[in-house]
Amino acid sequence: MEQRKRSQNNHNNDYHNIKRIKIRIPQNLRSNCLTRDSITTFEDLSNELIYEIFEYLDFYHVFETFYDLNKRFQDLFIHSNLSIKINISSISKSKCQRYLTHFIMHQTHRIKTLRLSNPFATDMTLLLFPIITNLTRLESLIITNIESKYIKQIINHLSSLPMLSLLIIISIDTIKNQNGIYQKIFRLPALKYCQMFFNILRERKHLHLPTNEFSLIEHLVINDQILINQLDNLLSCVPQLRRLSLNNLYGFSHDRTLTKSITLNYLTHVSLRLYAVHFEDFESITKDFFHKVEILRIYVRCQSVHLSNTEYLNGNRWERLISTHMLNLRIFDFQHQDHIYDYKDDTLTYETHINMFNSSFWIKRQWFFESQWYTKKHYGILTFYSTNPYRRKYYDLCRILGENVELHGLETIDNRAQHICIHDTNAMETFMGNFRNATELTLFETFNICRNSIVTDLNRIIPLKQLSTLSLDYHHLSFKKVIELLGSTPRLHTLKLNSISLFRLDPASIQQNPIFSIVSITNTIKNVTLNQNITLEKLELMINLVPRLEYLTINLNEQDLKSVTRFLLSNRDKNTRHLSLLCISKHHKHMVENMRLLIQKEKLLDDFTIKVPTSFVGLLARCQSAKARLDYEWGIKTVYMDDYPLLLDAAATGLRITHSPATAKDELNAFFHERMPGACDEIANKITNLDPNLQSILLAQLQCNLFIDK
Repeated sequence: MEQRKRSQNNHNNDYHNIKRIKIRIPQNLRSNCLTRDSITTFEDLSNELIYEIFEYLDFYHVFETFYDLNKRFQDLFIHSNLSIKINISSISKSKCQRYLTHFIMHQTHRIKTLRLSNPFATDMTLLLFPIITNLTRLESLIITNIESKYIKQIINHLSSLPMLSLLIIISIDTIKNQNGIYQKIFRLPALKYCQMFFNILRERKHLHLPTNEFSLIEHLVINDQILINQLDNLLSCVPQLRRLSLNNLYGFSHDRTLTKSITLNYLTHVSLRLYAVHFEDFESITKDFFHKVEILRIYVRCQSVHLSNTEYLNGNRWERLISTHMLNLRIFDFQHQDHIYDYKDDTLTYETHINMFNSSFWIKRQWFFESQWYTKKHYGILTFYSTNPYRRKYYDLCRILGENVELHGLETIDNRAQHICIHDTNAMETFMGNFRNATELTLFETFNICRNSIVTDLNRIIPLKQLSTLSLDYHHLSFKKVIELLGSTPRLHTLKLNSISLFRLDPASIQQNPIFSIVSITNTIKNVTLNQNITLEKLELMINLVPRLEYLTINLNEQDLKSVTRFLLSNRDKNTRHLSLLCISKHHKHMVENMRLLIQKEKLLDDFTIKVPTSFVGLLARCQSAKARLDYEWGIKTVYMDDYPLLLDAAATGLRITHSPATAKDELNAFFHERMPGACDEIANKITNLDPNLQSILLAQLQCNLFIDK
């Protein structure tokens, strides 16, 4: 290999732009490659080649491995001017402090990318704030899982980052007002890409962004709820916008009243998820802002009594809109989802509308569509979506709607989706395509495993060996089947199980099985979530199966708290030695304190942090859980989270209320008065104004009166 020399003038170049070196061993040297003369140690490599090797690794791992090796490697870290990427995600608190003290604090001028996503690693005031003004070369800042109390201070410091071109901020709890945040972000001089998720649960008002100040942002992603009457003010601030993604555009009681104040001449890519937005409002937005759009991805969820179920399924209306106001449209990626309660009558209605999408207008553009449905206990989920090719990253594999629907472009070829959700075994067996890009697989509760082995059937359509995430939302799946699947998914790093089923199985005999031993040795799973209550016996079995576990989320009964805590924390030299983050998904206040006292009393850990969600993070998860139970058990058709977000965020506190109905009302009132003054009245009105029959069903399910009697 010809040795290359890095000139002094290029020494400051970002090593991410260095051309990769390919090392080849000549054929005549291979026979002698094991002789002493041909062996080269890592330390014999040039600095240049070592830097290029470092480029392929997470920089924290490089630091941990080489920094203390000898002085030469310390000099390589300290005296280089090459730019670096810092990623603090899977790092324990003590290791993070060491990394910060020995390296980050002294190398801020080299940091090009900074990613912070572990709220337990260190206090933000110790990590980011002392160095943020010194990050003069920072181009990308990615902060996820951040508490809202830090957001304002972070936003205030962003103006000191002259080269910041990419910003991602995702909060884990609520903020009071987004106006000041948006305004300061839009003023950043070099920002091109911005992604935000601020959970805003206060009563919404119009945005008040200056109409005479314009941002240079070209790619904007907002994952929190944006009201349709806020959209005009928002878009007026970003005239250079090329790509727009709004993942929760909400229209109920907020019809669009303003008119456009700016023309978006560069906007070519739009992705929208619409909730309770009338089609006439969508038409108005399209006419004002989307005339240059080339790629439109739109998801419509029709679960609102205020929105016609078939409003977006009028193919003739779509034809007029596209042919008149979206002349540049090349890709139309459409997905429409709704509940059906009377299969025969409802599907006939849908078939009539769906067949409007079979005219020459759609065929000429090669835009074809397909319908699928799967059943719940009291209703079905119907999805109408575009195909040929299926361009979404997410694919639901379930039954075709009916024989009367004329379909084109059925999935008989390779499918590009990355996350595959299988609802029906028959649909999997009759599917003629292949998900060659799949990296995530979910098997839902309606999936029925009726054969001795499912690996062969799954492998026919999904390359199991390349999966990185596996979710089994299946209540009665035998743990032996789980082990079988893990044996065919060697690259898996995330596993989510609804429960561990040991029906007629002895844990000791399971662990003696050769397949269990092989999976335990070869798997690389680092993240496990167990949704149902876990016992010590089942947890020990899981830990022995995945000995490289770093993140564990479980649900505990209070009586198992001590035994589980001791097991996980007192055997740090065994299969739990890599565990750095434990999350208990459902808990009472005193459980947290009991765990803290146990750890301190028995000295299970020297350095640890316990955090409890201070806002609606936990409540929202329980809200969604309770909402799913209402849908599943009662089949309620007219109460939906999208229509009553504040109602269900507060009322559907899920299992906590059913466990302690006597204190739930007072606790929730205290919470709201502290965190959201004035919100109690609005929520009480939401509940009081419901139809009495629906109100009684909801409150009976939740077993408490909440704010009705306040």
